[in-house]
Amino acid sequence: MYLSHPVRRMRDDPFDDETAELRVEPVDDDARVVLDDHVASLGGSIEKELQFGGVVVVLAEPDVAALCELDGIERIETVDTLGY
Repeated sequence: MYLSHPVRRMRDDPFDDETAELRVEPVDDDARVVLDDHVASLGGSIEKELQFGGVVVVLAEPDVAALCELDGIERIETVDTLGY
């Protein structure tokens, strides 16, 4: 799984009062279903569908580590990589 540098920083040293907006790309449709359930269990949300199967996930920064442990994810980056 590819993790951008800012995501690795959030995973390793999160700010308790910050929210993370991440571009997450599951490997396939089955992994997407698992991702949806996992994000909901963390109290986060899927905010936007992206082209080619990616989604924008919003969750508390301390929960980024738990998201990074999920199998079936190809990459996690900040939404800044999307240009908005």
